[in-house]
Amino acid sequence: MTVRNPIHALLGATLASIVMIGSALCAESLVQLDPFAQATSGVPNCAVPSPPTMTEQEARAESHARVERGTRCAMEGTCEPGGAYRRDPEINEQVRAAIAGDARFATSSVWLTTSRRWVTLRGCVRSTAQRRALVDAVKHERGVERVFDELTVVTARPRRP
Repeated sequence: MTVRNPIHALLGATLASIVMIGSALCAESLVQLDPFAQATSGVPNCAVPSPPTMTEQEARAESHARVERGTRCAMEGTCEPGGAYRRDPEINEQVRAAIAGDARFATSSVWLTTSRRWVTLRGCVRSTAQRRALVDAVKHERGVERVFDELTVVTARPRRP
């Protein structure tokens, strides 16, 4: 097949390259470095957040930054040996269990992730008061240094257990 117009040939090659790159990016597997869990499920139509993921290349870059942070905090004496991320899985599970076991939050749908002892809360709560109580409860959990509130207040009727 002969292409008479060089611009068409260039556009065709460019389009083919874009499709190949896009396919490669879509095919790349995602990595989840931080623990992620659902604590409650009392809001039936609450949008389910995705766990925090990154590409393998992003994970490699992030792991380098995490090693540097861990080394620095260990040298400064501000974290235990093993780095700032070592206790994240157990903190995440402890906080998840505390939220799930607290009757005040049974009418919420909450997911959480922990990174560097920082807990991020996502999901739906029934009121601003419930939101404040939830954030305050998590702040007081052992090992939690900071809480990020990404909760949404919804006013629909709670699901009956």
